[in-house]
Amino acid sequence: MKYIKTYCYNKHELPFIICQLIESYNYIDKYCLYEYNYTHTGQTKNYELENYLKYIPNHLLKKLYYKKVDLTNYHINSLNNEEQCHNINENIQRNWFFNDENIILNDNDIIIDVDCDEIIYESSYKSLFKELENIDSLLSINMNLFFYKTNYLWTNNIFKSSSICKYKNIKYNYELIYNLKIYKMRDTSIRSNNIYGCHMSWVMPIKLMIEKCFKGAHIKYRHLANYDILEKAIKEKKYIFDLNRPFNIIELDLNDNRIPLFLQKNNIFDYLD
Repeated sequence: MKYIKTYCYNKHELPFIICQLIESYNYIDKYCLYEYNYTHTGQTKNYELENYLKYIPNHLLKKLYYKKVDLTNYHINSLNNEEQCHNINENIQRNWFFNDENIILNDNDIIIDVDCDEIIYESSYKSLFKELENIDSLLSINMNLFFYKTNYLWTNNIFKSSSICKYKNIKYNYELIYNLKIYKMRDTSIRSNNIYGCHMSWVMPIKLMIEKCFKGAHIKYRHLANYDILEKAIKEKKYIFDLNRPFNIIELDLNDNRIPLFLQKNNIFDYLD
């Protein structure tokens, strides 16, 4: 079996979910999508995506495994502690797949770990699987990094947090949190030879960027939760999260092949209106 595992926190992620299903449809068996009733900071939230699943084309639903998970007994209130956000709440949300009683893994099953907005190109799967076969180890997947908009390409930054492995590569390498198996699959040391996908980072309506500043694990960004500040950053192509970091953005044509076909349009969040 070949799995993509991920989790969602907001309804704006639907276009990326549909895009990933389209790009992966001929190469994976299940796209496992989890949604939780707590944020990374340990605050309660609604399950947002369920009401929007109707927008996913019917034929793609064959590969989708969507599960709502109640984390009432598996979280910690960490509104002002970023370390706890990452080490406990975020890690649990990234790893429910390994603790799901409906998922039975075999040694040679392939697991792809991505966030919803980290999309592997359809044209990349054969090469990616071949590289994994040759390396037979946990492998970080190099991706083009887009920021703020689907055509704002950050040219001097290759994203590398997503990963791929066979279950046997990580099977015994876990720790326990609340008696849940936690695997560290992000930002691994061995990186793919090629760029195999794209990360659409902070690509969302500004009002949802403001929400993310409060719901996400990076609590140090809360002072940026201001519409005018974020609108100005997008317009001027400024990386306001670290003004000292080189942030070279080129604005691609929407039909550039580094942008997945499903995202080659304006207003991908029209369904939210």
